[in-house]
Amino acid sequence: MNCRKGWLVYREKDIARNRRFVDLLAVAAKKYALDLTVKPYESIDFQLTAGNAGPESNSGVSLPAFIMNRAVAPWLNEAAEVMGIRCYNRANIARIANDKRLAHAHLHQLGVPMLPTRACSLTQVLDERTHQSIIAKDPLGRGGTGVKLLNISDSPASIRAALPKQVIEQPVGGQPGKDLRVYIVGGKIIAAVLRESSTDFRANISQGGSSKLVELTLAQRQIVEKITSAFQLDFVGLDFLLDENGHPLFNEMEDAVGCRSLYIAGQDNIADVVMAHIASDLAT
Repeated sequence: MNCRKGWLVYREKDIARNRRFVDLLAVAAKKYALDLTVKPYESIDFQLTAGNAGPESNSGVSLPAFIMNRAVAPWLNEAAEVMGIRCYNRANIARIANDKRLAHAHLHQLGVPMLPTRACSLTQVLDERTHQSIIAKDPLGRGGTGVKLLNISDSPASIRAALPKQVIEQPVGGQPGKDLRVYIVGGKIIAAVLRESSTDFRANISQGGSSKLVELTLAQRQIVEKITSAFQLDFVGLDFLLDENGHPLFNEMEDAVGCRSLYIAGQDNIADVVMAHIASDLAT
């Protein structure tokens, strides 16, 4: 195993859309003497039970020393770690961050403020609807997808078409169209951006939002550090709603966190920071 060789794993359809970040990672990897190969998720052949078990172990290709998994497939992190391959993020973080149910359960135990949240079936949500609007989310969704503001006027058929059978339910809360994303690399706060949308209750860049760099308040920083001290976070985004007084309410943890909000805000060195962390981590 080449201790400097790594895979950057993306779904095939996402490589072109993330080309800027992919290219920046490649440049940074070279700077830190890392041999980084872009690997389409769909092309991975992982021998799970053979004597030479591992990703592509029957192909004559040497195993990677590390995997940066951006394919939102936590099983790959876990299977690779079993075989001694370092993953960014670690398997337990990938599993928690890619399931809103787990993220809310874990962070609630830390005392991180958040909206009342329950995991339930979509049928339960529909059966218990009142005239009060609520938010229902796909627990595995990301980038603002699978998030729906439910009004009493919405037909059950349209709701079922938009959401999976299992959801998380929350009251409408926070300032509509505004959230705070905090970028974490190696357990440290690297940057924070305020994302805003004037056309949607979601502030995601992929849903048409804008962004600007901001300095965290002391209270906001203390909440973030409560999370970073409890988990080994290699590279994640922590997203918070903001209540009427600007206090953060945890919304989600992003494993394959997008960086477009940083680029829009004029910050484009995140790839260098990530690769520096990986190089340092592999050297220990």
